[in-house]
Amino acid sequence: MPLFKKGTKAGLTSTQIVTNDLKDGVLDTDLAAVSGSDNTLASAKAIKAYVDSAVGVSTLVGLTDTTIASQADNNHLQYDSSNSKWVNRAYIDFDKIAAPAAPDAEEGRLYVKQVDASNNALAVKIKKATSVVEVELTSPGAICGECGSEDGSRDPIFNFKTGTIIVELYCGHTYEMDIPAWRRI
Repeated sequence: MPLFKKGTKAGLTSTQIVTNDLKDGVLDTDLAAVSGSDNTLASAKAIKAYVDSAVGVSTLVGLTDTTIASQADNNHLQYDSSNSKWVNRAYIDFDKIAAPAAPDAEEGRLYVKQVDASNNALAVKIKKATSVVEVELTSPGAICGECGSEDGSRDPIFNFKTGTIIVELYCGHTYEMDIPAWRRI
């Protein structure tokens, strides 16, 4: 079915085609009876009405590749490859990796660093001085004097009341060290 009215010049010279140039029934204004053929044009009004009424167009809840039933404050959108779906969580999951590539100088990358087969650490790559460096945020390095474990330790406890530092290693051993030289000024 031709789109243009009879008598319209075959080689249009005007830079604008107006609705009067179109045959009756060619301009679909409501998309109620969409043709199965490419013989109608949808009007801007019809397209807007269609988009506005489409389920889930404006929210994550309506998408088919999410498990999101409702959004919540401070949740994070993450992809769950085991379910091939987007999920929202109040926490961030990380896969362990050896180390990511260095970010741009004014960006940072937080990740779970695989230290060895038994140990992971939370680390970040950030700019320090003029270089991008890796900074471990957890598990200060420590080697147990009793069993030789290199699994690290919890953050040390500085007990200024007793003048001691208590270091609990992940192997289960604990060390207490005197710090008598530390006095309040």
